[in-house]
Order: sequence, then C-alpha cells, then structure tokens
Amino acid sequence: GVCRMKGLLLKDAYQIWHYAKGVIVAAVVMMGAGVVTIMNGANFFIVYAGFLMGMMPMTLLAYDQASKFSEYSAALPVTKEQLVGSKYIIGLCGLVLAEAFAAAALGVASLHWTAVDHALVVSTLVQVGVTTLLSSTILLPLSYRFGYEKAKVVLYFIVGALAALMGFSVAANEDGLVRNLLPQSISSLGLLGIAVAALALYALSWRLSVAWYGKAEQ
Repeated sequence: GVCRMKGLLLKDAYQIWHYAKGVIVAAVVMMGAGVVTIMNGANFFIVYAGFLMGMMPMTLLAYDQASKFSEYSAALPVTKEQLVGSKYIIGLCGLVLAEAFAAAALGVASLHWTAVDHALVVSTLVQVGVTTLLSSTILLPLSYRFGYEKAKVVLYFIVGALAALMGFSVAANEDGLVRNLLPQSISSLGLLGIAVAALALYALSWRLSVAWYGKAEQ
C-alpha cells in the first residue's frame, strides 16, 4: 500500500514539475511583491500566493481527467482511498511550502518595515494556511462528485469573491491599500481556532471526496 501511494505521489510530483511549476514561480513572485506591499500592513499578496499554491491538487486532478488517467486507474492495483489521498497529501505539501515561502517573505519584511510586528506575522501565516487549503477543501469533493468542468464554475466564484474582498478592502482604506484581511482585534486564541477549523474541514473534505470518488462518471 505504501509503495502504491508513493508511486501516485511520484506521478503527481512529475506532473507538477513538467506542467505546473509555473504556479510555484508565480507564488514566489507574489511573495516577493508582498515583502514590499506589507510595509504598510498590507498582506494581500502574500496571502493570495498561498491560494495559488493551494490550486495544485485541482490542477493535477484536471490533468488526470483530461488525460483519462481517472479511467485508466480503474485497471491499476490502487484503491480510491489512495487515489484521493494522493491529491490531499499534495495539498498538505503545498501548505508546508506556502508557509515556508511566507515565513521567508515575512522574515525579510520584518527586517525592513516597522509595521511587520509579531501579531501581523502570526495573522498572515494563519491566513496563508487557510487560503492554501481553501480551494482543495471546497473543489476536490465537487470535482469527484460532478466533474472538473462544473467544479471550475465554483472556482471562478471563489476567485471573484477574493477579488471583491480585495476591492472592498481598498475602498475602505484612504491610501488605497489592501490591509490585513482579518480584523486586527482577533486574539491568538481566535487565530488558533481558525487554523484548527480549516484543518478539520480539510479532513472532512478528504472523507467526502473518498465517498464521492467516481460519482462524476456515473
């Protein structure tokens, strides 16, 4: 079982390297832009880079469905739990990578800008984690149940909602900058609760995807 899961993860890693590494490059560029824009407490670019990293499992699933791998996998000695699990493990790897990039960007920013204090760093790291898990939590179960094309409509809605949030944040600030997307008054305990809730929803999404695996083809 472990060897089969390792094989699926190696397949996904190969696809990322050859077809989706541009997403990682884009996330790194946005993190770099975030180092500059966070000088006034505006962390949107760093948080949105996490959202980009979180798109990796959906991108891989789209390749699987387009290449008919989802159909070929029925002939492979792998279970649906392993097929689904590989995508969610990739999502967790994306979370770790996004947090590492964000921590590096915030570390550099804290050396140059007084606005980057401990509270903003912790709040931003939590937001990066939540946005990295967001798309997989919502879209992977929908893709397994209804197919990627229908789930993509929900993706467009999420991107539109984030853009609207950015627009409202800009409108609310006189200097035209997107501030910390969470209220500054949220306590450390509140941030911990948000992080735990995001991970719990991710685990629930994982179970739901296993239950719905293959439903889109029926």
